Amino acid sequence: MTSRQTIWTCLVISLFLHWLLLEQHWHRTPVPSGETIVVPTNFDLSVSTPGTIGLSLEQGVSGDQEKTDHEDAARRLRQQALKRFLAQVHSAVEHNRRPPGSDLDDLIGNARYRFRILPDDTFSGIVMLHSSGNPRLDAAARKAIQAASGNVKRPAILQGQSWTIAITVKYQYSL
Repeated sequence: MTSRQTIWTCLVISLFLHWLLLEQHWHRTPVPSGETIVVPTNFDLSVSTPGTIGLSLEQGVSGDQEKTDHEDAARRLRQQALKRFLAQVHSAVEHNRRPPGSDLDDLIGNARYRFRILPDDTFSGIVMLHSSGNPRLDAAARKAIQAASGNVKRPAILQGQSWTIAITVKYQYSL
């Protein structure tokens, strides 16, 4: 076989294999997510400024609308408050991710943890979901979550609730 014939044979085999793979029905089996709230690493809050609540229940609906409108307004307020609270939790963890005296500036990685926020604003059941590949970064991320526990106070509209969240603590050199 000449080199030209070899190239054409490889090309035909490659095209056939690609066609075969494209004919397959690839699908991903959905995994039940349960009640875990995933907080993205680039969590940007766009509902309102952190110092304000946005709308009150009275401002959210007019007086002549039905009861469902009040419930919708209350649900929207709770969602906004929850987003704001989760943004504050994320900021607190990010603030504590580099403890004083830690030598993590030369390392890079992402550690994903899951934990439960209890009604008293403390965190429990801190479990690593994905390692950064470096035990020092994983330990620093766990300590950052533990240090943020109880430091963020929730709004009154969210009192008595608890959530399980997943958060990624990102380390990128000295950033």
